[in-house]
Amino acid sequence: MRLMAVIWAAAIAGGTPQAGEMMRRVTVCMQTRASGLDHRSQAIASEMFAGIGVRLEWRQTHRSCLEAPDAIVINVMNRTPRDYRPGALAFTLPYEGFHIVVFLDRITKSVGPLTAPSLLAHVLAHEIAHMLQGVTRHSETGVMKEQWQARDIERMAWRPLSFTEDDVRLIHLGLQKRISWRPQDGGAAKR
Repeated sequence: MRLMAVIWAAAIAGGTPQAGEMMRRVTVCMQTRASGLDHRSQAIASEMFAGIGVRLEWRQTHRSCLEAPDAIVINVMNRTPRDYRPGALAFTLPYEGFHIVVFLDRITKSVGPLTAPSLLAHVLAHEIAHMLQGVTRHSETGVMKEQWQARDIERMAWRPLSFTEDDVRLIHLGLQKRISWRPQDGGAAKR
């Protein structure tokens, strides 16, 4: 409990970027193409993060990903075993700091083709936010809600869900920490 109080106090002190401040850049590497969904979903997720002062820079090639030592790497699975993390659309290990796995087959099977890009975008945004926050917490509403209901998924097809103020503070606090442990010699981090 005391640790959470310290995190919240630091997050509040760190705040979020004010008008005129530079947007923080985060490199995200998609290791598997998601058959056309990826570009639309990436655009929606990028818009969601731009609204909180974070610019997502998407990369596709292995070489361009190696050039970004602090990149978040997203692996997309299209044939997820039924007994592997049942019910999950994706997972991340925020304490590890780099990898996210998205179960695209489960996303596309759970909604129609018109909603799939927005659902994938929200899954990407949710998992990237976990990675940037560096903690496994959820909010009661919005993008970081632990489990979206049918009405949430319907809404996201028309307008992206938002991050709560607490989510935004923790994302920016986490970004400050990522900058502090980023390799300074330009070499690739060990993954």
